Amino acid sequence: MACASCHPGAETKERAGFPPQAQCKTCHKDFASKIPSQRVYRLPDFVFFSHSVHVKAKAECKTCHGDVWQQETLSVFRPIHMKGCVDCHKEKQATQVCLACHELGQ
Repeated sequence: MACASCHPGAETKERAGFPPQAQCKTCHKDFASKIPSQRVYRLPDFVFFSHSVHVKAKAECKTCHGDVWQQETLSVFRPIHMKGCVDCHKEKQATQVCLACHELGQ
């Protein structure tokens, strides 16, 4: 199942959407009310991250999120901080221009 099946906008927008619980219960019948409903990843206000830009650059969801199908409880797989992002950008030969991800002056 593709990530965008449950997270609308994951491939086309800045942020991946979160499905309503009714949609989750279509597949997760045995989870009842234990369906995750909290965001796992949060970025500071001065950091811009666009899912669509990363998808266009051929980044896979599992690069940052890990194999969510194998996780008992969803948690941060790859910490989203400056060093982690810069290391990935270097590895993938992506831009390292500050303004690509930051609004300076905040």
